[in-house]
Amino acid sequence: MIIASAGHVDHGKTALIKALTGEDTDRLAEEKRRGLTIELGFAWLPTEKGSPLGFVDVPGHERFISTMLAGVTGVDMAMLVVAADDGIMPQTREHLNILRLLGVGELCVVLSRCDLADAAQQQQVAEHVAELLADDWPAAPVWMVSSLTGQGIDDLCAHLVKRASELAAQSSSGHARLMVDRRFSIPGSGCVVTGTLVSGALQPGQRLLCGSAELRVRGLQIASKEVAIVQAGQRCAINLTGAVTEDQPRRGDWLNAVVLPPSDRLEVALQQLPDSHWHRGVLQLHMGTGVYPVKVVVLDGSAEPVLAQLMLEQPLQAVWGDRFIIRDPATNTTLGGGRVLDPRGQRRGRSKPPRLALLRDWQSAKSPEQALIAVLAQSEVELQPFAQRFNLTEAELHALLGQTQVLQLAGFVLSPTRSELALQQLHARLSDWHAAHPEQLGPGEGELALVATLQLPLPLGRALLRHWLDAGRLQRQAWAWYLNDHKPQLQGEDQALLERVSVQLLPGELRPPIVGELATQLGMELDQLKLFLQRMQRAGELIAVAPNRYYLPAQVEALVAVAKQLAAASPSGSFNAAEYRDASGIGRNLTIQVLEYLDRAGVTRFVREQRFLAAG
Repeated sequence: MIIASAGHVDHGKTALIKALTGEDTDRLAEEKRRGLTIELGFAWLPTEKGSPLGFVDVPGHERFISTMLAGVTGVDMAMLVVAADDGIMPQTREHLNILRLLGVGELCVVLSRCDLADAAQQQQVAEHVAELLADDWPAAPVWMVSSLTGQGIDDLCAHLVKRASELAAQSSSGHARLMVDRRFSIPGSGCVVTGTLVSGALQPGQRLLCGSAELRVRGLQIASKEVAIVQAGQRCAINLTGAVTEDQPRRGDWLNAVVLPPSDRLEVALQQLPDSHWHRGVLQLHMGTGVYPVKVVVLDGSAEPVLAQLMLEQPLQAVWGDRFIIRDPATNTTLGGGRVLDPRGQRRGRSKPPRLALLRDWQSAKSPEQALIAVLAQSEVELQPFAQRFNLTEAELHALLGQTQVLQLAGFVLSPTRSELALQQLHARLSDWHAAHPEQLGPGEGELALVATLQLPLPLGRALLRHWLDAGRLQRQAWAWYLNDHKPQLQGEDQALLERVSVQLLPGELRPPIVGELATQLGMELDQLKLFLQRMQRAGELIAVAPNRYYLPAQVEALVAVAKQLAAASPSGSFNAAEYRDASGIGRNLTIQVLEYLDRAGVTRFVREQRFLAAG
């Protein structure tokens, strides 16, 4: 468990941690000289059972609030330190606001310097603190201590150890993400960073990314002891190798196990502090251990927390649920804070009602599963960006989809209800088209136009068409898609001529005559025959495998069957043109034309002189 101190300057935070752990966290000469904590300090308290307790000592002075924020982010518990002889002070209130905005749920109050205050004074301060905590931490225990005399130290220590054993460990779900708060070099080891692992797990040898730079974990330590694994919620030191530079990594950087696309727009749930004064200028975003210039645009201020978009000067790698603080550098005041809802904020349509409704749903969601259900009610979901937004591993994403009733196709998921609505739209479109063109099999513009009708991403639309085809809810012949009950209505003359053409096309052969030969056999003008053949192609009665050669649908099925037989007989599942030529007996030139047609029709795909059966 990681415990951070909080409270006004000179209220005894550093002395308290030294009394608990025996370690002086003020390590800088300047800190010793001034008697003032400037940088983050760290100490450990061994326990008889379980992991040691980690303490983060933060500065209390208002000038070092950025450093304080870096220290309290991601902690399990906070100790609010209030001097019994001084009482509540400005930084007491600001530190409490920060803890509240960062979602620190576990808090205990330490009234320090009790040796300098009488019982009445201690009681008065305790009552004032209780009033201050009534809304957010009404059950926070209060400990009367003196770091000088040792009063109450043992009892406080016992309480912290007990709460550490009672509090549930943080889930190690998600990919590893660590926020760097210190960096230094050790002779013989090189670069070492420290920080808190906020998700996932770390092991020696593991790859980490700092931006685009690839690093590797050389070794791990917790409380100065080598460990084989670090779990989420634990503070550790990491010895790094790889693309380490003088400037990278450093405090404020994130180390990620996978690529997280950076974004310069974050959509967030923002809690504004009472009496805070916001302006449209550049503010400060504190996230993790970093500080970034930011502009805040409110999208929906109808309820607290408001929905807002954070516009950044430099892109960040954030995920859903990341906590942040907004401060005004001009007045050195904390304005508010909250949680990231969508790390990939939209440039257009960001304030439209459906978008705001989705963000409200993601605000109230307690898990990625609830967030997925919310977005599926509106639209399809592309899986990779969703997994990145919510920091889901492949196994976690798979488990999530198993718990949710969805249709998964082409890297997308959509609800069965939305799939059915899309099919109804398509059926209506085809029904109207069939009514207007009873003599034709299907729309001449083909697959892409049908996908456009669905108003879905192209890969998903194509996959849906094939899904419905496989389910028998739609029909396709060559390029034409049509309803199950549709049959082209040929004119009497066309029907008679089609019967004559069908005889000449040699139904039992795979090499029908070319168009010129067919015109001679039928005693027809070539141009007249071409118009007829094109008309029969639109009706689905003939298929133009090549510009000058038409096949009956049954002949095309035979061509497809040859390809399937060859692929099935091959260990690699592939075949080449020569093998198809020999198996079909149609000659080299026609073989090339046939195979190119099968590629266009989505039956095969061409890869380095080999053909494979196309998926789906």
